[in-house]
Amino acid sequence: APDSPRALNGISLTIPDGQFLGIIGPNGSGKSTFGLCLSCLLRPSRGKIEVDGLDTSTPEKYWQIHKNVGMIFQNPDNQLVSTTVERELAFGLENLGFPSSEIQDRVDKALVQFDLTKYRKHAPHRLSGGQKQRLAIASVITMQPGLLICDEPTALLDPRSRAETLDLLYELHRGHNITVVYITQFPSEVLHMDRVIIMHRGAIVEDSNPRGVLSDIDLLERFNLDLPPTVKLADALRRRDVPLPAGIVEQEDLIQEMRDIPRGAPPGDHPESESARPDPTETVMELVDVDYTYSKDLPVSTPALHDVSMQITPGSFVGLVGSNGSGKSTLMQHLNGLLTPDSGRVLIEGEDLASKETDLTSIRQRVGLIFQFPEAQLFEETVFDDVAFGPRNLGMEGDELTDRVHDALQQVRLDPEYFSHRIPFNLSGGEKRRVAFAGILAMKPRYLVLDEPTAGLDAEGTHQIEDILTRFRDSGGTVLLVSHDMDLVATLADKVLVLD
Repeated sequence: APDSPRALNGISLTIPDGQFLGIIGPNGSGKSTFGLCLSCLLRPSRGKIEVDGLDTSTPEKYWQIHKNVGMIFQNPDNQLVSTTVERELAFGLENLGFPSSEIQDRVDKALVQFDLTKYRKHAPHRLSGGQKQRLAIASVITMQPGLLICDEPTALLDPRSRAETLDLLYELHRGHNITVVYITQFPSEVLHMDRVIIMHRGAIVEDSNPRGVLSDIDLLERFNLDLPPTVKLADALRRRDVPLPAGIVEQEDLIQEMRDIPRGAPPGDHPESESARPDPTETVMELVDVDYTYSKDLPVSTPALHDVSMQITPGSFVGLVGSNGSGKSTLMQHLNGLLTPDSGRVLIEGEDLASKETDLTSIRQRVGLIFQFPEAQLFEETVFDDVAFGPRNLGMEGDELTDRVHDALQQVRLDPEYFSHRIPFNLSGGEKRRVAFAGILAMKPRYLVLDEPTAGLDAEGTHQIEDILTRFRDSGGTVLLVSHDMDLVATLADKVLVLD
């Protein structure tokens, strides 16, 4: 439509062969659309894109472009199609017509390289979120593309896996001269790339070397981008009159500068704050010696939880962390009866979820579960109907229903008058996620259990989620937050549990 906003707006860009290009920018800036256009999955409505001299708008060139361009998406569920891990790794190679012997050799190497050997015969949908992403990356890498487009491939990975994935991409780039276009919400990830661009409202607003971009605090904050941890720490120290030079972006540089500062008492008086929150002794959510195995008694059985016990008290904000595959998502699904333990007990307000006398409908109303990418659960024609779905199924109607929906939207900072009649799928990524949150909050839960609620969001979107969760806890709610974002956990949680 003529009045539709442009996802890309007059972009002109040349990417030299063999370059490692980083792309950062807030949600809705056009980063993913740019990647889809480069991969020939979308065609420009105006202008021309050439990949290796081939016009992406020419149908006769599509197959040749697709053979040489690999794309890794943020959510691995969008590109996993096979019944086992090894079949997934072989899928692309088979479609490209490689001989069986070479397919087998590449699959075997990928299983080792991406630490997937023990999951060879497992169904991809049984893997954890992080394991699925490793499989998605491996399935593209086996085809050895000349151009690799990565759309936030580390968003669901723990810090160690994130670093390992980046190291692997650098190794592929150096060893095979692969051109890499790397889209990310983590500015710190682009530090060692050849070049970085910032996108905003469909346009390129900065195109420079990574060190210069990452050290420019005003530039990053102007476009709602998170400061890299080292830059943030150095800036905080300068604000406390620690004499540090500008331009520090690497951890080693900051350490060296700190070593050169004469020792003495730190400037300013900053006494440690004491929490005013009482230390309640009542337990509202409890696991007792819980074991759980996927596909139990089958050859592909996968132990997920072993002898897990924990207690959560009312009004607390608990962070649950651990590496990919440690069982975090499995644990949270036990807390409202979506999964039942093989042994042990799960208690909510003293009620055993395995007991026939327990009303699971009531439990699920009290315990709100929010999964990774909750916006994928939106399905109604309007925002109002999506948020109203749960209360409406409990028999609520009329003014009571309207008040409940409006209250939930206000809790996530969405104006009911403006958003109620809008189509959910036309909203921005951050707005969709807040609508999904509103749908849970409309059920008036006492407890929120969240799995990576900020994955894929920019700094502004992350702060909005932080605000929602803080206000929920301050109103008397209890929160269990599953996350790989250590900064988020450190900011919000008053207790941290580690699964290993």
